[in-house]
Amino acid sequence: MPSNSFKIKSASLRNKLLNYCEKYDYCFFYDSNAEVNPPSNFTYRSYDFLVGLGLKKMVKINKDNTFAYLESFQNKHKTWLFGYFGYDLKNEIEDLQSNNKDILQLPPSYFIEPQIVITVKADYIQVHALDRRFKVSKIIAAIQNSEDRIASYQYKNTIHAETDKKHYKNTFTQLLNQIALGNIYEVNYCIAFQTKFYGTTNLNGLYHKLNNISKAPFSAYVRTPEMAIISASPERFIKKSGLKIISQPIKGTRKRGENNKEDLKLKKDLENSEKERSENIMITDLVRNDLSIYASRNSVTVEELCGIYSFKQVHQMISTIVAKIKNNKDYINVIKAAFPMGSMTGAPKISAMKIIEKHEQMKRGLYSGALGYISPSKDYDFNVLIRSIFINIKSKKLMYCVGSAVTSKANADEEYNECLIKAKAMMQVLTS
Repeated sequence: MPSNSFKIKSASLRNKLLNYCEKYDYCFFYDSNAEVNPPSNFTYRSYDFLVGLGLKKMVKINKDNTFAYLESFQNKHKTWLFGYFGYDLKNEIEDLQSNNKDILQLPPSYFIEPQIVITVKADYIQVHALDRRFKVSKIIAAIQNSEDRIASYQYKNTIHAETDKKHYKNTFTQLLNQIALGNIYEVNYCIAFQTKFYGTTNLNGLYHKLNNISKAPFSAYVRTPEMAIISASPERFIKKSGLKIISQPIKGTRKRGENNKEDLKLKKDLENSEKERSENIMITDLVRNDLSIYASRNSVTVEELCGIYSFKQVHQMISTIVAKIKNNKDYINVIKAAFPMGSMTGAPKISAMKIIEKHEQMKRGLYSGALGYISPSKDYDFNVLIRSIFINIKSKKLMYCVGSAVTSKANADEEYNECLIKAKAMMQVLTS
């Protein structure tokens, strides 16, 4: 076994890694919850855990040139990069604006080269010290000796809804009018919740609480001196492995049942829902079109259409679209072509984004952006930043958002209730 590797069979490995992360000012902790999301149920996973720690270099991205600058940096340094693309990067890609209330005021994109990268797959752990001042043997010993219990996050927050139900329903009617006029076929309408953020410690405890009740395949705990992201995302935006590209949009949600009989009924109801299938198929077509821009001819394929996946909080309808890009030079262009993801915008995408800006009450910021990594070989994997809590540590503000698709067949009360179902886990960990 290489000197930078070791095996550990421990049910508390997640906790040991989370506690070890607290030694660093910069932490990117990506968690697939492999114990409940095995490859047979959720394909294309590269790691059980992927962790980036410390700050070796900050990628100082020039305004209005995010994607090109990131590509230039990676081509030069050929290293690990961890970070996010915020939703409002749409304004760099298309002639769009974001003038709504900016609750968190965090950067539109953020990437770092860490000092340490830790990969975990099936109890096999590898430690990569990108900063030579760190000794791999000492890192391994520190992980093994870390506490296996997470200090609890116990702050009780009062949550303020930016959009009440009356305003939601009024806006919903206006969106239906836009659909009737033929301006859009579908739009993802989102609402925000915010609160004062009091606790600057035990943020890994907040992640631990949310993860325990969600166990999503694209979960994450991110902490820097400026911000924190506590994510229980079930959705992959885009992954690159070699020349293969994978996108797995979600459209269609049902809550989990109180017992097996009710749970199965809700799952079947989602599977057979004409409305949910039509939403999913619309977005699948949009993603196929986005990926085709840089794909080899005839390589864009729908591997699975409207598959039903069950998570601890919800059942979801997920489709899987794959493609082969023409060459490795377009690895960042593929992200740019597909961003923002169709599942969080609508169809046609540009029209939907214009209508979103007009009718939503907040600037989305990180919400419905993408969090992930780029490897030295130019592979990457990014989630969709949904079911996530965002914190500006310096201004002590906390926000989370939820949304659902509006189509001609949608009902305002049902969609509002779907939003509350999606918000349930985040509300629970912040107020209990």
